[in-house]
Amino acid sequence: MDKPILRFHPDGRFRVLMISDFHAGARFSPKLTAGIEALLNETSPDLVLIAGDQCMVRQTEEDLRAYFCEMIAPVLKRGLPWASVFGNHDRETGHDLRLEEAAYESIPGCLNEPGPEDVSGIGNYCLQILSSASDDVAFHIWALDSFSETSDYVRIFGLPENTRFILPNGFGDGHTNASPMFDQVVWYYNESLKRERAAEKKIPAIMYMHIPIQEFCLIERNPEETGARGTRREEVAGSELNSGLFMACLQRGDVKGIFCGHEHLNDFQGEYCGITLAYDGCIGYDMSAHDDLRGGRVIDLREDGTFTTYTVKLMDIMGRAAMRDPDYFEGGCNYHFRML
Repeated sequence: MDKPILRFHPDGRFRVLMISDFHAGARFSPKLTAGIEALLNETSPDLVLIAGDQCMVRQTEEDLRAYFCEMIAPVLKRGLPWASVFGNHDRETGHDLRLEEAAYESIPGCLNEPGPEDVSGIGNYCLQILSSASDDVAFHIWALDSFSETSDYVRIFGLPENTRFILPNGFGDGHTNASPMFDQVVWYYNESLKRERAAEKKIPAIMYMHIPIQEFCLIERNPEETGARGTRREEVAGSELNSGLFMACLQRGDVKGIFCGHEHLNDFQGEYCGITLAYDGCIGYDMSAHDDLRGGRVIDLREDGTFTTYTVKLMDIMGRAAMRDPDYFEGGCNYHFRML
């Protein structure tokens, strides 16, 4: 099956809509699909990125494919290209993720790739957006698998079962989640360099994954200095181990934005060392979330290598229909204006 070709419009623009955290179990709320439909109508994206925790039910590959198609029916109905990464909860189904990846790749419009077999994780890849006037690559979107929990480190690195990753005074906010591994950082760095040499120019890029990297903590702790805006209602649930991904992006100089999902009560963004760090705001109804935050993130890329980004809230475009229970504002009225 031929994959769609991504290309800037003649006016030099290309719109990405990023959503995440469906948390679909044995069934899912029909409001999820209605919310995706509303976001697509509101934003008219050229590409949809799905940033993890989309499916938490164990099924056959064929049933999983049908189930996922039902969830993203509005995307498929429009014939939009889309791509995804795995989240921490996607691994709880007990699936072989390569089979799940193959199921996704068989769906029309999917741009996923499993990634190099000798690199950690499933779903490390780079999407190319071509120039409006030629077949030159004008922008990259890097995707990385951010794994699940610190137990991944124990298993993959062969560490003792009682290894303590969380200490009373840590670098992050003290959570047990994982992050991309060091060999993934090396893969990104070398692949980015190879593509720059082939193009004889540095190709601007953004990057997305499910779990935030440690540098997201600097945005919440330094809101004035990082120009933070948006909502923060929970801690940054990233890894206490730093794989060096941010430094690699900074040294390569191509990635100008790193985007993630994972946290249902944060949608803030800020800038550190010239790189934007931002959450997409969850869209699911089958887990903990606040009605006023549910939605997605628009990333407007420009062919000159710049971009702008902002969140779109379902309540703003759907009103009470976006609430899990229209008779009860989940999160309470005190949350509605509680900004970072």
